[in-house]
Amino acid sequence: MIPNYHFLQSAKVEFNLFVSCFLVEICNYLIKSTFFFFNPLSMSVSAEKIIILDSVDSTNNYAMGLIKKGSATHSTTVFAIDQTKGKGRRGRAWITEPGANVQFSIVTQMNWASLSDKFFVSMAASLSVARLIRNCCDIEAFVKWPNDIIINDKKAAGILIETVIQGASWQWAVTGIGLNVNQKKFSNEKATSLSIETSRRFDVLLLAGELRNIFLSFLDDWKNGKYQSWLEDYNNRLFKRNQKVKLRSANRVFETLVKGVTREGRLQTEDSFEQEWDIDTAQIRF
Repeated sequence: MIPNYHFLQSAKVEFNLFVSCFLVEICNYLIKSTFFFFNPLSMSVSAEKIIILDSVDSTNNYAMGLIKKGSATHSTTVFAIDQTKGKGRRGRAWITEPGANVQFSIVTQMNWASLSDKFFVSMAASLSVARLIRNCCDIEAFVKWPNDIIINDKKAAGILIETVIQGASWQWAVTGIGLNVNQKKFSNEKATSLSIETSRRFDVLLLAGELRNIFLSFLDDWKNGKYQSWLEDYNNRLFKRNQKVKLRSANRVFETLVKGVTREGRLQTEDSFEQEWDIDTAQIRF
């Protein structure tokens, strides 16, 4: 029996089309799930809920702008290769080497959470960074209250959280995270990076993708009521816990003993008597 030539040709075309479509789907999956982009340092692209920018003043500002325009959704993430006016707490600048570090902001919808639990976002972000560092570097990082990440007594990461509240309802949180990865030189001698601590170089985008996944997983656990160990974990990683530190409040600097942090994010200290400090009223000094 002689095979039908036209049938074979048609089948071959359909098979090739199937293979092509399959490969396209695989490529799309890799892009969306692993933060993989060709030549990321020269691109400004958008994938599913992930925006990568060549340069921006502040990823938090950009993310807040998306919320105001109504174009943000839960887990929208803004990553910057170069952040020209990065923000830290108390209006401090966060300046890093372009392309060397993780610097992104994650938008999360918070209308299911209570305003009294705002510190939970800070705990989730701090514990996420600590977990990432342990996973990739086998290093245990600590949290300098309220949300600086410390390795070997030096700052490796900072976190800035901004909220959108309507009336008495918490609508959105924007969590900005800056993690020093491959940078080797800093103007501040009390700064460090993963590369300095391990003598290795890292894929910044892959680390950013992993950190994003860990943080969103923490929030999912919170939403599902699986957060009971967070405060204990945070306090176990609290920098200088049960040690004396210099605390600055208003125009006063004094020595006190760090005891822990409350569920609301207040720092507990002890000197001549026990006290609790709100995040905006006191600062631990190195």
